[in-house]
Amino acid sequence: EPMALCVPCHANAERPGGFARSVARELAYNAGRARGALMFDLAVLAFCLVGFYSNEYGLKPFAVVTFPDSLATYLVQCHLNDFLGGAAFLAYTNLLLDLVRPDMRIRRLATSLVYLLLCGLFWEYAAPLFIKASTADPLDLVAYMTGAATYWLAARPLSRHLHLR
Repeated sequence: EPMALCVPCHANAERPGGFARSVARELAYNAGRARGALMFDLAVLAFCLVGFYSNEYGLKPFAVVTFPDSLATYLVQCHLNDFLGGAAFLAYTNLLLDLVRPDMRIRRLATSLVYLLLCGLFWEYAAPLFIKASTADPLDLVAYMTGAATYWLAARPLSRHLHLR
């Protein structure tokens, strides 16, 4: 459905502060339309943030001491944060889209996976060209995409109720 603003941006652009007020009204209008989706995405971001810090300062040290050289310790140390990052990045992207173009929200699993694959290819293969401490790991791509799939699965039962579709 096309977005309807009360006052076109160009009409307010000539008045001092008019453009900023117009943009603020548009963002508020979009946020109102996407309130449930925004709340879901904020909750996902909060969960991923708590998960990241819990992993960094709790789970990783515990796993290394308790289960050294195990597959679980390897996954916790090397890929859990990437999994959380995949879900968080998709939530962040959808949150921004909801504010500027709610009709463009990423809703399909295939779109989510391709999006995270392309982002992951950049993070894993282009970023090391500029950031010397960074290394490419193809399994991180799997972790990002698994995080995106988990985000999509979590959104599915809520999609009708929160108008995520």
